[in-house]
Amino acid sequence: MTVRKAPLPRRPLLACYGGGHAQIISILAKALIAEGVTPRIIGFTTAYRALKLDGLPAFSVEALADPDPAADAPFREAVQPFLVGNTHPDVTARETETYFALGLRGLADEIGMDAALEVLRTNGRKAFCPVSIMERYLQRNRFDCVVATTSPRYELALLRAARRVGIPSLAVSDLFLLNERNWILAQPYAEHLTVLTWTLKQELIRSGLVGTEIHVTGNPVFDGLVAAEGEDAKRARLRAELGLTGRKVILWPSPAVTRTALYDRALLTPEQLTAAFEPFCCANPEFAYLLRPHPNTPYAMPDGADHGVLDPGLSAEDALLVADVVCVELSTMGLQAALRGLPVICVGFSAEAVYPDYGLAHSVDTLDDALRLLARRGDLAPPANQVLPPLGTATQAILDVMRKMMT
Repeated sequence: MTVRKAPLPRRPLLACYGGGHAQIISILAKALIAEGVTPRIIGFTTAYRALKLDGLPAFSVEALADPDPAADAPFREAVQPFLVGNTHPDVTARETETYFALGLRGLADEIGMDAALEVLRTNGRKAFCPVSIMERYLQRNRFDCVVATTSPRYELALLRAARRVGIPSLAVSDLFLLNERNWILAQPYAEHLTVLTWTLKQELIRSGLVGTEIHVTGNPVFDGLVAAEGEDAKRARLRAELGLTGRKVILWPSPAVTRTALYDRALLTPEQLTAAFEPFCCANPEFAYLLRPHPNTPYAMPDGADHGVLDPGLSAEDALLVADVVCVELSTMGLQAALRGLPVICVGFSAEAVYPDYGLAHSVDTLDDALRLLARRGDLAPPANQVLPPLGTATQAILDVMRKMMT
């Protein structure tokens, strides 16, 4: 007997900021469209261009503007001094003005114009959480539910407004919600929240999250990490093209930053990496290493890198396919590697990376410690993943949460 699934919402509102959050919303939007659903999609700041480039019929923050231009006009005028320096190549001047004007209007609705301007002078855009703007927008439109990711400001305002007007709401998280807990635990929040792991769900419950049903679904962005047919042949071809056949390959994915404020400490440079990897590979000739610059912070291979290769521009998935073990300071690729079942060594920044706390990586203080671990143990066991749902199931799991919301 076939069990008939509950229907999906026919007109959901999906919204997000950019980066990995836009990727989440893009995947969910495409999955909904494939099911015959017509979502309204709003991308704040850089997310709008990212979603449009991904082929989605997205709207910018301008969709939230008052239908009567005169209602927003005083706020557009008042924010002009604050727009200097607040530019981005992927955000138009009009979108920036609208973002600030609506943020100020929402703040003025709460505390008055004079106080709102003073808070804006002190805190900049961090002051924004325009619940009243979102509430008016939701009242002007008939949405079945609201789906957003877990950023502050406009996303948080949208989720709170949905609670006010009685529209089912869902917040979709990406990683381990370290900073986000400040506003997730401050009521009201979304009616539903998806998280990456079972352990994280328990942490939020112990921290006092109430009024929000937590669903362990994983992150849709990681669904693409599921092993594909023909991967063994592709791995062999890529390793041959890179001259790495027959070697145990250590992948080092570099982060976008060169320094971390939390530790006030510089990250390892390519020259420091080569200086450590070269003597290790000389002493352990079965190993080679692959340095992967971040696209935003490219670098050339240092001189004397006889046992190393510079990533020629592989996709993240292909770089992980080539690797046998991943060493990482601060990069989401460490988590992706763990999800793929690769052994991961987190070097020096386990508190920031977090996933070693969930049994998904080994943790060491220095790169030399990591290399000693490899020399001593040769083949590290992959992580014993007992905290994540099955890889590749997140998107459908979140659609099932949306079905539940409609019942």
